[in-house]
Amino acid sequence: MKTTPRTRGRREAGMTLVELLVTAAILGTVMLVASTIMMGSSRMESRTSERATVQGGARQALSLISTELRQAGADPSSPPVGIVGIVSADSLRIRVRADLNGNGTIQTAEPSEDVTYAYNDTTGTITRDPGTGPVVLLANVTAMTLQYFDSANQPITGFPLSTTDAARVHSIGLSFTSEVRQSQPLTLSTRVTLRNM
Repeated sequence: MKTTPRTRGRREAGMTLVELLVTAAILGTVMLVASTIMMGSSRMESRTSERATVQGGARQALSLISTELRQAGADPSSPPVGIVGIVSADSLRIRVRADLNGNGTIQTAEPSEDVTYAYNDTTGTITRDPGTGPVVLLANVTAMTLQYFDSANQPITGFPLSTTDAARVHSIGLSFTSEVRQSQPLTLSTRVTLRNM
């Protein structure tokens, strides 16, 4: 086919309006899909990060509570002074003592040797009170339960525990549930065997 100035002009003129509109529509669709994927990925990353933060905080709280409960009644002084390990306890609150430095007196300056843990269902918090006032240890808590067991692994009930029942406690079951926005609740549980009771 012979090229004439007229057909050559059509080929060199570029894209037609229809071709331009089709290209714009395809590009717009690709951009919409890509931005939707990116926004979804960003939301997923944010939720994953939030859940990891809540899990980390909950595990740290569980570790601290377990450590201080395990040490209840520690009395390394010679002769022993007779430290009462569990001062008071019920299903939502426990106060424990330990003479960690072995000087024969209970100190309330950190590291405190007289600590109270409590769950407040109104504020959704677990607090730690070292004797100077409660401080929030963990927020967004929807439930917490403390259970007490004797050396035969039998539950000790009747709250608050009497002095006699508190002295029988061999292990403590602790469970709490933290809420993570737009995700499954996180429940952590442990059973702490007291070393000094």
